[in-house]
Amino acid sequence: MTTDTQQTPTVDEARVEAFAGQLITDFAGAATTAMTVLGDRLGLYRALTGAGPVTAAELAQRTGLHPRLVTEWLRQQAVSGYLTVDGDTYELPFEHALALSVVDSPAYLVAAGEIIAGYFQSLENLEQAFRGTGGLSGDEVPGCTYHGIERYFRTAYVNQLAQAWFPAVPGLVAKLEAGARIADVGCGHGFASLLIGRTWPASTVAGFDLHEPSVATARARAIEAGSPPNVSFHVADSAALDGHGRFDVVVFFDALHDMGDPVAALRAAHAALNPGGIVVAVEPWSADDWTSTIGMPITRIGYASSTALCTPTSLGQPGAYGLGTLGGPSPRLDLLAAAGFADPIVAADTGFNLVVSATKI
Repeated sequence: MTTDTQQTPTVDEARVEAFAGQLITDFAGAATTAMTVLGDRLGLYRALTGAGPVTAAELAQRTGLHPRLVTEWLRQQAVSGYLTVDGDTYELPFEHALALSVVDSPAYLVAAGEIIAGYFQSLENLEQAFRGTGGLSGDEVPGCTYHGIERYFRTAYVNQLAQAWFPAVPGLVAKLEAGARIADVGCGHGFASLLIGRTWPASTVAGFDLHEPSVATARARAIEAGSPPNVSFHVADSAALDGHGRFDVVVFFDALHDMGDPVAALRAAHAALNPGGIVVAVEPWSADDWTSTIGMPITRIGYASSTALCTPTSLGQPGAYGLGTLGGPSPRLDLLAAAGFADPIVAADTGFNLVVSATKI
């Protein structure tokens, strides 16, 4: 029924069909993500790596898993294009294994699935955040999210930190080679801190994080690495570096946008740095004009992360700044300038990350 002032909208049937197809494709991707997390957790990808063609029964025997369920998982992976199939045998191409099971490969991305699994586990808390203050506490974030973040960003640290990020920052590598004191603010599970300490043994690294369970994990990782004497971890707010001495370098790895008060954190970094000291913030890639990134997989993932994790956890902290995971380099450069740093720059744009830096005069 319509009134004189209402009109039945004209429906573009082709547009309906196209969008329904897109939605089904997205749901298929989400379903496959769940199966990918399952295969990763159960060691199925590792068992398939380098094994050549195998039957479901052979894979089930090798992994000690239920053969009927292994059969269904293999078929799902095959119809998704992750595995090849020939008769009753399945094979994981090595090129696919580089993304799914070969740790420290530049393409090793499988751990992103754990982060996305955490979004689904967080849905009830996230609904409450939307209806309330907007904030989530760190304790409301599932453990698989923290574990996934550690593994996911490890790939970039191993393949980018010493090879691309730090060499792009003027004067940074020379400082580290000569022996510098570094603060890793928002260190999480500490992988980057340990990597810096191992790569530049003349320098010392102090990792700081407000999340006590993450610091406990970082300390455990340090013990596993042989308790290097030049790396330590501390529970501390990002704006409270003043009680830990002076530094030559302060770094924020995928952490600045997560902080409740990034302005205070950068001002604390400025105050803690010696003259000539360098601040470095590595952030997910994004563009100042977000509309220029519409349809890009990397920003589709990034804005989902910002909505489900980074922005609500920022809003759940004192300051509640809510910078957001993306939003482009300009807001980051403005924050550095506002904190007192001279001539902030985008030192590197890898297409996957932005490296912004500045110097204390």
